[in-house]
Amino acid sequence: SFVMGGMTDFVVNYIPDSSGVSGEICRRGLLIAGTFRSNEVEESDDLIQSINLMKESGRANVTMLTVGELSKVDVTKLVSSKLCLPWRYTKELGGLVHSKTRGNPFFVVQFLRSIIQNKMLSFSVKSRRWTWDCDVVDMQMISDGVAELLTTTFSQLSSTLMRTVKILSCLGSQVEESTINALDSTNEVLSFNMQKELALAVKEGIMEKAGPVYQFTHDIIQQTIYELIPSHNRKLLHRTIGKDLLKFAVNDPTTHLLAVDQINIFCKDGNANLEECSQFAQSNATAAKFAIASSSFEQARSYIDMGMQLLETQHWETQYSLSLDLFEMSASVSCMHGEITEMSTRLDEILSHSRSFDDSLKASSLLVKLLASSSKFEEARSNCLIILSNLGEVFPSEVNLPLVLNELSLIQKTLRNITSNQIKLLAPMTDRKKLNAMKFLNMLCMYSVISKPMLLPLLSCRMVRLTMEYGFCDDSIVGLATAGLSVFHFTDDIQLASHIGKVSESLVEESPKKHVLRSRLCKELMTGLRMITEPCHSVLPLYPELYNSAMLVGDVENAMICRWSYCAVSFWIGASDLFSVSKNLVMCIKEAVSLNFS
Repeated sequence: SFVMGGMTDFVVNYIPDSSGVSGEICRRGLLIAGTFRSNEVEESDDLIQSINLMKESGRANVTMLTVGELSKVDVTKLVSSKLCLPWRYTKELGGLVHSKTRGNPFFVVQFLRSIIQNKMLSFSVKSRRWTWDCDVVDMQMISDGVAELLTTTFSQLSSTLMRTVKILSCLGSQVEESTINALDSTNEVLSFNMQKELALAVKEGIMEKAGPVYQFTHDIIQQTIYELIPSHNRKLLHRTIGKDLLKFAVNDPTTHLLAVDQINIFCKDGNANLEECSQFAQSNATAAKFAIASSSFEQARSYIDMGMQLLETQHWETQYSLSLDLFEMSASVSCMHGEITEMSTRLDEILSHSRSFDDSLKASSLLVKLLASSSKFEEARSNCLIILSNLGEVFPSEVNLPLVLNELSLIQKTLRNITSNQIKLLAPMTDRKKLNAMKFLNMLCMYSVISKPMLLPLLSCRMVRLTMEYGFCDDSIVGLATAGLSVFHFTDDIQLASHIGKVSESLVEESPKKHVLRSRLCKELMTGLRMITEPCHSVLPLYPELYNSAMLVGDVENAMICRWSYCAVSFWIGASDLFSVSKNLVMCIKEAVSLNFS
């Protein structure tokens, strides 16, 4: 305003009236040019008043030029001229440029530059002309300036279209078409069909459609629309969307997680009533299970924490099963992250409120893992043996070599004739007591390797017998593989050990829980039994695969063991030069430090 005021003063007081000067002086004029955005000033602003004052003084000719938006035809002609191509060739590209820039001349030039820089528009020496792919150009995001320009037009949109994009803004920057169909089918969020409004949203440049996905053309647009919803109404809308999506989330993890994410935005500030708290706590528990199943442990933690926050004060009395579920999952996820204190707190809570031995089994298994992770292997082994005794599987307190050799001789014929097809034809194990026994035998095998190796043959042979008598389960594969390793260590029957190893590996690869089993048996099966009969060079490529499987299921310990073993074996057999080996070893150590693994 200071500059404009000074300019007005100069024009009014120092430029002579054109009527009283010679033509020579008039021909020596002074041209002053200035620009402003009409949407940023009002009639009462100093700028407009100064312009009016110059007009009224009669000492200067003031001309106002309005630069409007270019039409679709204008943009197409501009593109045609710049690319030196006929109009019919550039019609589709011109239409895309216009829709991405709203016809603003500055943004048109800016957009053309961006698609050239991103090699979406390039000159072909072979064709001797500019070439492009309209589908690729259509994926180019609009600029911040165009997004801000679009936000100024929201007041001109119909109420139904505005309500549609407000709902979609609650779901993020992009939304699956199936989600929109689910919301439309309830008619509870809106009384009209959103799909019909979305075609207009695309035409207005607010949204784009790529296959089955609708997305906002820019984050600024999504954020601006979202913030147009009053804060209180926004939370209620999140709740409504979440509850409606839950109705369609049966056996659909993706929709269920999206629904719970919406509900949790509403619940974050404690807005839910008592009935809703109970319902939403259960929904969060289910969401956590889905997240754990997909190895998204951090995401699972957020659902578990919210579910626990929504529990009643006396939840162990009124919501026992749900509380047990949430606290067990919390302990499991804490175990995955190596958070010993958090895990211990959760386990104490479960064990002090468990109503039966069966209810405490999950917590007891986690307690055994906690003891083992603290290098208390003797204590972990003792706990397992006590629990197995309560499950009807008793083992001698003293184990010696004659006992081990006798046990292996009794099972040797069964192991020699066993095949993967025979195992697969067994009925699934359904006896709950035996399933729990197999789970604890599996864990005990892990900890006995360090604390009491002589016990391994007895454990693995018991697992094979339970499998043949009561049916097959995932832990059966662990028992079989461990039996093979026991045969090798205690009888030196390499042929039988190799046979059992191949059968076990075949079962692992065909199992739906392949990655879990690979991680669990990486030492016994892949790097133990395989090393007996195969050259080290052929086994070496397996280590990265085992590492990936272990990381997928959150087994950091075995993942790092596989990575370290890869470095060690590479060095021992000379598979890589020393520089590559040392580089891999340094990366291994850095990752171990970042994962708090020592």
